[in-house]
Amino acid sequence: MGTNGVVADALRLARRVREDAGLALLRADLGPMAAAVLNEHLGGEVRRRPVAELHELVDEDLAALRAAGVDASRTARAYCDQWRRDGVLVRAPAPGARAETYELSASAEAAIRFLMHGDHPRATVTRPRLDTVSTQISRLARDCDPTAAGRLHALRAERAALDEEIARAEAGDFVPVDGPEAAERLTEIVSLAEEVPGDFARVRAEILALSRSLRERVVTLDSSRGEVLDDIFRGVDRIESSEAGRSFLSFHQLLTDPDSCARLDEDLESILDRDFATRLEDADLRFLRCWRPALTRESTAVRRTMTGLSRSLDRFVRSRAFEAHRRLGAELAEAQGLAARLAAQAAPQARLDLDLELTSVPLTSIGAWRLRNPADTAVVEEITVHEPTALDLEEVRRVVRASEIDLVELIDAVDAVLEERGAATVAEVLAAHPATQGLASVVGLLLLARRRGQEVPGDETVTWRTAGGAERSARIPRFLFTNRTEKSGDA
Repeated sequence: MGTNGVVADALRLARRVREDAGLALLRADLGPMAAAVLNEHLGGEVRRRPVAELHELVDEDLAALRAAGVDASRTARAYCDQWRRDGVLVRAPAPGARAETYELSASAEAAIRFLMHGDHPRATVTRPRLDTVSTQISRLARDCDPTAAGRLHALRAERAALDEEIARAEAGDFVPVDGPEAAERLTEIVSLAEEVPGDFARVRAEILALSRSLRERVVTLDSSRGEVLDDIFRGVDRIESSEAGRSFLSFHQLLTDPDSCARLDEDLESILDRDFATRLEDADLRFLRCWRPALTRESTAVRRTMTGLSRSLDRFVRSRAFEAHRRLGAELAEAQGLAARLAAQAAPQARLDLDLELTSVPLTSIGAWRLRNPADTAVVEEITVHEPTALDLEEVRRVVRASEIDLVELIDAVDAVLEERGAATVAEVLAAHPATQGLASVVGLLLLARRRGQEVPGDETVTWRTAGGAERSARIPRFLFTNRTEKSGDA
């Protein structure tokens, strides 16, 4: 390859140093601080935390670091925002919840793992590692052999070796692995196991990138709706049939197999109960005990991501939202083309004899925009801690009621009416207990009726008062409550 190869490698590595978030974290002035903080809260058993929770935890760490002399003048929110912009943290919606979460990016996780293990480097030239490589080579050679004779020869050799092991065990002619050798093999297991969680972040990033590319294709392709649907379905298949998708689905299938998980848990417990396991550090022992459940949670989260992306792509096309994106893209391209042609004929300051149609969008000069520097709002002063005061529960209830339907109140109202008459419609419940939240109370009762009641023929009129005192009425389907509503189920 010669000199040209060296130049190409140098340019490629220089670009990676500039663009890789993990390497940028290592170069940062406060990189060690960030690595220690993020590893503590996102690098162990918990790999994902709600945004507000991480802010609170990091604030506590920052206070301790400042007391130790570290110049960490910004708030936890400011640091987390910066880490997100740098690609160290990934912010995403929490599965099944409204809140968003933070997790480490794949590159940041690799960089932090490199730093954390630098103080305690693991021996790389060990017999367990060689045995692992040799076993995988033998197994791959057997599995990729296209001939029946070759595969049978390998299987019979494995069976002969296994029969020999069984014969020695039956005769009591064996020595259990213990002491340094067993500890060395267990250390190798820890080293391999630590690499697995980081793979999930890479798989998720690859799947998200593939989903974005599919959406771009749908928007840019000039095809009919049927052709677009076919492309989407092929795209969904592409997500699961990609290299990352296939590898993950095979891994996920293994993790979701009850028998495999039970055997793995039993084997780990058996190993960790041995005396040689005490040679491991406490952090490694905790890691191994929580390893399989943590993998199951992460695998399930990635699977939800794949399913969610597939459904999102399908909805994107079926709702015809892509057509609006296409029209907007076409109009923008047309406007840019017209502007380019006009620029060759008229100066930017020239007055044009052109009337624009009325629009609700205010037209202002870009030069009139005022740019805002986010650093101007950063809090650099020392945080003032105030003594907690008594919580006004009534005020909290008022605030909650202003933004949410008070289902607890509605459930109590339904239960009270059912205790008196045994059955009641929505209108009868409202007649006995007027809608204190106006239309929200009516909507809440309808939701409860769909869950707990049964629909009967006909409809009925319900009334309520608005916040301003005006009376309103509406016709709604007739539902009948017949059973007591459980608070725990709907509140």
